[in-house]
Amino acid sequence: MKPKQKNKSRLSGLLRMAAPQKGKLIFSGLLAIIGEGFGVLPFFIIYRIIAEVGGKPLSEIEQRFIYMLIIYAIVAIILKHICMGASTALSHVSAYNILYDLRVEIAKKLRTLSLGYFNKQNTGQIKKVMSEDVEQMEIFLAHNIPDFTAAFFYTLLTAIVLFVVDWRLALATILAIPIGAVIQMMTMGRGMDIINKWFLATEKMNAAMIEYIQGMPIIKAFNHTVESFSKYSGSIEDCLRIEGQISKRWYLPTSIFSVSITANMLLLLPVGAAMYLAGMITLGKFVFFLLMGVGFGSPMWVMIQFGRFMEKHLESQARIDAVLTAKPLSEPDQSETPGKGIFGNTVEFGYNRQNKVINGIDFSIPARKFVALVGPSGAGKTTLARLIPRFWDVEAGSITLGETDIRNIKTDDLMDQFGLIFQNVYLFNDTVLANLKLGNSDASDAKIVDAAKKARCHEFIMKLPRGYDTVIGEKGARISGGEKQRLSIARALLKDSPILILDEATAFIDPENEALVQGAINKLARNKTLVVIAHRISTIIAADEIVVLDKGRIAASGTHEQLLVNSELYKNMWETHTTAQSWSL
Repeated sequence: MKPKQKNKSRLSGLLRMAAPQKGKLIFSGLLAIIGEGFGVLPFFIIYRIIAEVGGKPLSEIEQRFIYMLIIYAIVAIILKHICMGASTALSHVSAYNILYDLRVEIAKKLRTLSLGYFNKQNTGQIKKVMSEDVEQMEIFLAHNIPDFTAAFFYTLLTAIVLFVVDWRLALATILAIPIGAVIQMMTMGRGMDIINKWFLATEKMNAAMIEYIQGMPIIKAFNHTVESFSKYSGSIEDCLRIEGQISKRWYLPTSIFSVSITANMLLLLPVGAAMYLAGMITLGKFVFFLLMGVGFGSPMWVMIQFGRFMEKHLESQARIDAVLTAKPLSEPDQSETPGKGIFGNTVEFGYNRQNKVINGIDFSIPARKFVALVGPSGAGKTTLARLIPRFWDVEAGSITLGETDIRNIKTDDLMDQFGLIFQNVYLFNDTVLANLKLGNSDASDAKIVDAAKKARCHEFIMKLPRGYDTVIGEKGARISGGEKQRLSIARALLKDSPILILDEATAFIDPENEALVQGAINKLARNKTLVVIAHRISTIIAADEIVVLDKGRIAASGTHEQLLVNSELYKNMWETHTTAQSWSL
């Protein structure tokens, strides 16, 4: 797509975002126009007063008429500020409503995307879209649109008034300004390439900043300074370098235009003085043009700034649009009813086309059975476990619940079938109660406490400053790793789904509580399908079936006893595990 076509498409995207509040924004613009009209009136009144007074003696001046004009000027100034204030308030209300809808729309969209999308986009990119890029829309809607509208119509109205009063002085007033404006506008179209570089640099800086903050324990432990953390400091230097390039590209045309909007006095003053001394114009007319000429260029500056800001707005809109138009997981028109049991038919999957993580495997997990996935690191255990609830779509083959392909089940209905507990627990910066209620928002206090007791976390919750109403910090920063894991288990217990998927769910639990939590999970799983990924084989020896994965294929399957006889890989893993139990430091 050519740059002009691309910009036109992006501009239509900006206007589309503004469409829900179109009426309010149009009314805001009208108020701004009316306000600027009132703003011109006092200058015209000054002209009339000077014209009326002229060189007349005081006795010949109609004082009542002069006072009337002064009152009109005061009323016009008051009305201008009322209109402009109402315009600003209305544009801000409209903008914040649009921003709210936009952020909600982005959040809903992210929920429909596969985890593969989040692997390709770093946290800094997504954070920038939801925060900074959306915020750019507020500047565009609440400030740039009404300001540009007011500036354009003020300039137009002022020019008309000037030409009506005296076309010769009007030409002298505006002659220098279009030259500077043309020079400025000629440079704007060439700025998109560097604006795009600036956006990419800020995304990298955001990602490095988040990584730097999250990695602070490691940075402190190894005594690294900000400067030694090259990824972070390098991203800041890149931003600084690009901002320097932007300044170098724009400072000359901006300076020329800045001079041109005030240079009109260099022409207006001598021309006006010569015409006045020659008797061609009155003093009032000369003073009127001097007053209007001084401020005539300011609205032009607002319009040129609007063009410069537009480059950033268009790029922000493009990045927002890239999220909103990202290909989601397909949704069926009608959700089919999931059956019992989990079945994989020639399943293939890879995070990129070259390297397959799952290589054409067939598997079956009967309903209400306990199946464990084991294997060396990188064998595909976690990937397979996440394909089952459709965190990604398989590249070939299919996964079904009963006879129903999971792609034919709506996402909300599909997720109702699963309770998920992963090794890396995510807790929100909210209360313990709010984090637990994610599992079941309608759960009673008694049910929540019962789930917490089963997951062996009720006791430590009650020791927190405010019990279940204690805010646990970002990612559960105020509690230990084992306590986070137990809260995630309680959350899954509350959801009470027919299928449980556990990925090293007891990894961070101390030995004292591991048996109790395992017992609670076993009790919960009696009438459920249980899929467990485990590195500690001792935790899954009671499984109905153990599936051994190796390099994305099923190397063997069976009970613990059968695999010790039939699978050399499993036997070696078991021996390594039991030997490790006797290790000491």
